[in-house]
Amino acid sequence: MKKHVSRAAMWLASVLLLMGLALPVAAQTAVGTPEERAAAIARPAVFYTEQNFKAWVRVPRGSELFFQGYVNDGNPFEWATRCSAFAVNPNGYLVTAGHCVDLGEEGARSTALEFATQWLIDDGWAFQQDYDYWLNEGHLMWGVEGTERGSEPDFEMWVQRGVAAGGLRTGEAFPARVVDHQPWSQGDVAIVKIEQTDIPTVLVVAGTDVTIGTEVLSIGYPGSSDAVTDATFEPTYKDGQINSEKTREGGLLPVYEMSAALSGGMSGGPTVNLDGEVVGVNSFGIVGETEAFNFLSPASLVTEMMAQNGVTNVLGQVDESYRAGLDAYFSGDHQTAIERFDQVLALSPTHQQAQEYRVEASRLAAESPPTPEGVEPAEPKPTATAEASGFPVWAIALIVVGVLAAGVLVMFTVRRRPAPAAAAAAAAVQAPAPAPAQPTPLRAVEAPKEGTPSFCSSCGHKLEPGARFCPSCGHKIEAA
Repeated sequence: MKKHVSRAAMWLASVLLLMGLALPVAAQTAVGTPEERAAAIARPAVFYTEQNFKAWVRVPRGSELFFQGYVNDGNPFEWATRCSAFAVNPNGYLVTAGHCVDLGEEGARSTALEFATQWLIDDGWAFQQDYDYWLNEGHLMWGVEGTERGSEPDFEMWVQRGVAAGGLRTGEAFPARVVDHQPWSQGDVAIVKIEQTDIPTVLVVAGTDVTIGTEVLSIGYPGSSDAVTDATFEPTYKDGQINSEKTREGGLLPVYEMSAALSGGMSGGPTVNLDGEVVGVNSFGIVGETEAFNFLSPASLVTEMMAQNGVTNVLGQVDESYRAGLDAYFSGDHQTAIERFDQVLALSPTHQQAQEYRVEASRLAAESPPTPEGVEPAEPKPTATAEASGFPVWAIALIVVGVLAAGVLVMFTVRRRPAPAAAAAAAAVQAPAPAPAQPTPLRAVEAPKEGTPSFCSSCGHKLEPGARFCPSCGHKIEAA
């Protein structure tokens, strides 16, 4: 018996050791969420943009209006818009939505004509009910010009860092020029350039194989939130998934429909998958729709435009070190993460995300139990899930521990049974099954002779003369 107890104790000690090894793995790998990691990858490359427009509108002599000449008392109409953008090359190349920088019929020209038509109505030259008629005439024949007669409307674009990175301070604005763009009806994608180097970038998905159901994160600067909160250069993140792939413009343009929310100001921002790769550019939504039916210009249109303009989508040295730090941080290897973030800060001392994650990695490292002296720390796993099934490693370890513990308890219980019972059980297993037993009648007991002691046939207890029942077991005593 003592031998069996000792073996059971050894098994239980082994189980406890396995639990001690498994639980630290669970604590080490459970850092952050896939959405947090995707946001951390893309966040440094996202920019806030402002566009300033100025346009004069001239009604020619052929108009049916009595008014002719420059409207607004000869003054230009001025307005500003804001959008989002993301960097695709460290040398200052950014991508945004085409409608954010469009000066043509679908962009600034259309806006200026709307202002001019409303001015004519407000100034008494037309009736409000005729707004659509005069706006249509404006598109057909009115002039929309910049400072130089006959030129396009005046345009300025400023790009601001949403966060500090690459030596750029938060909120510092840089002038941008348009390299290429497609208006909304032709794809709604644009490339702009700022004269900066070593800026953080994000990778764009190659090809068109974005599957339906892909989980995504849309990033940008919603203008509506600034109406109720203090203005900030921190972007907003909205999660969702790709719902379907559709086309528009008679099947000429692909477009992704997604469930992630979008609002004004997020146009031009990136929508990324959970690997932090851009799958599309935030483009448009449905006005008046209560559900989140929003649309992306696919990444394939971005890669086509980059190829046409000789722009390569690459990561800089700062990006490589930063992502290595994120990989280590989210896999639970805090010490390696600190080393990689130190490399980032040596190259870019103002990299805000590297600073933030280094502080957090240092805190987690301080809270983790120290590695025993002489024991090398285990190499971190790339993810916290098993490769084959995606099931968490720590959960698998706990299941194994539970099975082992159950086995130990069963073994301990079985070995505590008396040997005869075990032998009988073995015989029962090996011998053929007996026929159903017949009831056994009580055996007749011969009456004892005078002076001769008698005993119970059931338990062997000595009986008193004339006893009818055994006082020990209660067995009935019958005479022959």
